[in-house]
Amino acid sequence: MTPKAAEGAAQASLHSFFKRKTPPLSSPTKQANHEDPVIDLTGSPPSKKSKTLPSPRPVSQKGSLNQASSSYFAKPARTPSSSSTPVPIITSTSTSATLDTYRLPKTHLQPSTQSGSAFDAYSVTSEAGPSVSSQSRTEEQQRKHEAWQNRLINGNLIRRRRSLRLDEAAAAELRRQNGIETPEAGSGTDTPTLEEPEEVDPAEEDRRKAAEGVGSKLAAKYASKAADGKTTKGKGKKKEEVGPSGQTYTPLEKQFMEVKAKNQDVLLLMEVGYKYKFHGEDAKIAGRELGIVSFPSRNFYTASIPTHRLHIHVKKLISLGYKVGVISQTETAALKKAGENRNAPFTRELTHLFTAATYVEDPSLPSSSTALDDPTVPGTSPPPTNALVAIVEQGMGGMAYDERTRIAIVSVVPGTGEVVWDEFDDSQVRSELETRLTHLQPAELLLPKSGLSRATEMVLTHFAGGSSGGSNNAVRTERITKIPLYDEAFDYLTEFYSSKARAKNRARSKRKANEQIDLTMSDDDEEVTDTNGYAEPSQNGLDPVDNGQMGLATGLDSTEAVLALVDFPKQVVVALAVAVQYMKTFGLQDAFKHQSSFAKFINRAHMLLSSNTLVNSEIYRNQDDGGIYGSLLWRDCKTRMGRRLLREWIGRPLLDISALRARTDAIEEIMDSNTYYMEKLRSLLVNMPDLVKGLTRVQYGKAQPTELATILVALVRIGSEFKPSTDPIFRSTLLNSILHTLPTIQSAAKGFLDAINLKAARENDEGNLWANPDKYPEIQDAKDCISICESELDQHLKEIRKLVKRPTMSFVTVAGIEYLVEVPVRDAKSVPAKWVKISATKSVNRYHTPEVLRINKEREQHKETLNAVSKAAFKSFQSDISDHHELVVVSKQIAVIDCLMSLAQVAAASGYCKPKFVKEPELKIRAGRHPMVEMLRDEAYVPFDIDFSETDGTSKVITGPNMAGKSSCVRAVALIVCMAQIGSFVPASSVTLGVHDAVQTRMGASDEIGRGKSTFMVELSETSDILRTITPRTLVILDELGRGTSTYDGVAIAYATLSHVAGTGCNTLFVTHYPMVAEQLAREKPNQISNWHMAFDEIKMPDGSAEITFLYRLTKGLAEASFGIWCARLAGLPRTILDNAQTRSDYLKHETKQRLLSSLSRRTKKVFDDLEVKVDGQPRTPVEILKNVRILDRALDLMDNNHI
Repeated sequence: MTPKAAEGAAQASLHSFFKRKTPPLSSPTKQANHEDPVIDLTGSPPSKKSKTLPSPRPVSQKGSLNQASSSYFAKPARTPSSSSTPVPIITSTSTSATLDTYRLPKTHLQPSTQSGSAFDAYSVTSEAGPSVSSQSRTEEQQRKHEAWQNRLINGNLIRRRRSLRLDEAAAAELRRQNGIETPEAGSGTDTPTLEEPEEVDPAEEDRRKAAEGVGSKLAAKYASKAADGKTTKGKGKKKEEVGPSGQTYTPLEKQFMEVKAKNQDVLLLMEVGYKYKFHGEDAKIAGRELGIVSFPSRNFYTASIPTHRLHIHVKKLISLGYKVGVISQTETAALKKAGENRNAPFTRELTHLFTAATYVEDPSLPSSSTALDDPTVPGTSPPPTNALVAIVEQGMGGMAYDERTRIAIVSVVPGTGEVVWDEFDDSQVRSELETRLTHLQPAELLLPKSGLSRATEMVLTHFAGGSSGGSNNAVRTERITKIPLYDEAFDYLTEFYSSKARAKNRARSKRKANEQIDLTMSDDDEEVTDTNGYAEPSQNGLDPVDNGQMGLATGLDSTEAVLALVDFPKQVVVALAVAVQYMKTFGLQDAFKHQSSFAKFINRAHMLLSSNTLVNSEIYRNQDDGGIYGSLLWRDCKTRMGRRLLREWIGRPLLDISALRARTDAIEEIMDSNTYYMEKLRSLLVNMPDLVKGLTRVQYGKAQPTELATILVALVRIGSEFKPSTDPIFRSTLLNSILHTLPTIQSAAKGFLDAINLKAARENDEGNLWANPDKYPEIQDAKDCISICESELDQHLKEIRKLVKRPTMSFVTVAGIEYLVEVPVRDAKSVPAKWVKISATKSVNRYHTPEVLRINKEREQHKETLNAVSKAAFKSFQSDISDHHELVVVSKQIAVIDCLMSLAQVAAASGYCKPKFVKEPELKIRAGRHPMVEMLRDEAYVPFDIDFSETDGTSKVITGPNMAGKSSCVRAVALIVCMAQIGSFVPASSVTLGVHDAVQTRMGASDEIGRGKSTFMVELSETSDILRTITPRTLVILDELGRGTSTYDGVAIAYATLSHVAGTGCNTLFVTHYPMVAEQLAREKPNQISNWHMAFDEIKMPDGSAEITFLYRLTKGLAEASFGIWCARLAGLPRTILDNAQTRSDYLKHETKQRLLSSLSRRTKKVFDDLEVKVDGQPRTPVEILKNVRILDRALDLMDNNHI
């Protein structure tokens, strides 16, 4: 090879990359001395275009192919040599040879030269090839050769790869790992090579620095930036963590692991493209619960759902008791291109958390008719309250069997913003706690992780298990690790509520100054959050309250807020702090915003129905399947907010006679009046959305524009339906007060409605939502920027038309890609090379010009800015609406109208009567009926009459056959009292009653194994709670008390209980199958206790058996028998068992008769003996004689009643 060829080969290898100038060559010999041979350590195959060389032979120094110089492995000679040594070379003769062909062959050292270089030349031969030279190394050469071998053995030499750029990057990275100072970019770095010689050639040093400068720049781009200690593949680099599959974790998997580590108890869905994916154990749970496929993918099991099915699956998971989190992409493609992490995965964060109680994502729009939206059919479950109840407990001491405690509860319904609190003392059986849980029906419990008593834990476990009240849905339980002390809780709430004024003042000043909205949504009003977007709790269990929270009520200053907190009991303050802290996790802390939303569970205006009464009387749900069908709540309301209010009315009857009369008068006028104003009042309920729930979503900032538009239109309709007037329109004071309240919101609702563009709101277009562009100038600024970009695109189109010589050309949009330039295929050659081809068809090609790409990128960024400021403006608008709490107040008045209309409709259709209230504690029912039974059965219900008063007695003992209707009758009495005291008409011809402060029932038989109670223990525990709380104005119903134990013990307990209840003077219905108890107590207390029975007809058959016909009529007197065998015949027991039972019954009756006769004869003889026999010569006293006579009389009466 000529010197010119050698120069070209060198430049084609390394010189072309480093772009260094070829040093001046004086002669071919000088060039050979400055260019050392290169050793390829990678075993890389030759290029496809490499020339095939002949068999190995010595090649002159002038034409050696492996003489290209490199600063990696050799240094130039310091002294020019006058001679050179030929270098033999062996190369492959085929490009398809195996890798063994390219393995480094054995090397033999050539005779040393006077250049002083240790690596002037090598003889590379195969193992079979002969050695060309056998000259020995000098001492310096031997020392450097050994150093090179040590580095090669220890792995300190970097394997040369096909990319020299990566070599330089790896060298710089290795230097940093070894603690060697790396020069700045441009100064160069060096790869690990042999020791540097003492003298450096300036020209070669310049070339080395230039190469190392390029390597430093590449190192900054390609080197690993992992700072968490995880390693990456490759010698000298950090190795990445390997997953269970043996493969490294992908960036997406790392994002999931990072969020999961902070939310171990959350079922996570990660947004990936057009799907939401579960990973790991979450995927297995989702596959099992949702019926979808989970499969292993790389390091995790994976399951996915489409984005439009997200909330469907979320609602199913939270209904099963799971806490569900949604990890969303927090950046768009346009912002990502403009950001610094354009080469990294999309940023994802935990943006939503859901539980059964805190799920408020359902819009309030499908609420025009609950009869169509949610038809009530058999098996329909009651509407869930979705209440979240926080419970704290403080022990009060006492014996183990009477351990008392003080319990505080705070219940919040996130969907409606209603807050209920209470503090009460409870007994060892925790009946008060169970009563409140039955009323509230929570979907989630907030409990301390430790500190609750064993009795309380048992009640809560039993209730959460779904066995309370026939519920089949388990209640989710959240355990709080740290419960704050009272002082900590008070300070936390004080700061929470007093920060409202500061936040509002800042917001008001910002609007006045027209400051721009922070697109990052991280202004001073936002709370300090951790990486997943949720508040980090402090050591005392409460997170620091920032200045961006809302106060206790609109217009309430911090002093009044603190005074309101002082009025709360201490344990309630602790429970409230726990509830607020937990709700902040979900971003729902504004539920505690308004003071009017707070209500005490028990007050003097309402009756408290015990849990037993709610279950036994089927107030909220029936006892068959636990559904609403056949319960007292089975009433049709036009709106959802009306249905919720009706449930509250039914569960909390009134004690105020004036309020009761106001409701009954309103219902009466609705039934009788068909005036124009009444029809307008009825028309308000047509197509009325759920305003209370919708305004609560507005308060949280979660409403959609179309939902908000519907709410505002409805509010304007309500405010403008009736003109403001002080003149009474109806006879009812309640209806007049409602009508005077409705017009008060007209101006506020009209102002909010005029501020938005209804057409854009219906389309959920937040960018064009505002009627006045100056209301939020940031939106208009973003629109102007977009218009400028579009104008530039129009100008650029004119230039394109001139370039392609098509005056009518226009941009086209295909598959969502805008501003495409469509050029026919025949003219494709005239398209400039800078144009980017996007797509093509058979006839046309579509391009983006560089200018279109630039302008469109800028336009997309402005669109993202518009989207951000539009969302911020809409959220601010919702905050303004939530400050007008009168909108919620008026919405609740619409719910009152709905309840009154519903009760009036039922009363008119079923022939109900208006109850009459009196001051005396009496109860008189004429032609009373069971409200649900008469609607479920085709046969007419047999009415009953009953009186409770001082003259007629306050205690009624009801006996009679099984299946004769005793339980139905006493339940009907309880339901009539409850309905009358909610202000409803009642199923009877006439009812006169005094106000009852409670309705207590003890009916049925069931055990509670989970709480360690047998059937009889449950029976006596419920009776004990009743006896402890009854007053003269309580209605008490006891059904078959004492049947769970032996006859003698049962009779004794029934006798003692009835005697005690009758002594209190309360209205009592006592159902029993112990006639001796009824007869004896009726004789002892004839003015208080009277006997009644369910009438029947008994017909004697020719075979001696009796045929029983139930008349279902309540009749005065004592029943002769219970006819249990006849009930067994109705139940379908086999004939042989019935005959055997009848024979045994006759035998027992005969044996009892004989015992009575024997006792009677003995008692008669005793009487006569007392008249004749003297004691110590003195006759018996008259008292002793009369005692025996009284016993004899009772025995005769008993025989007479049993027809002996």
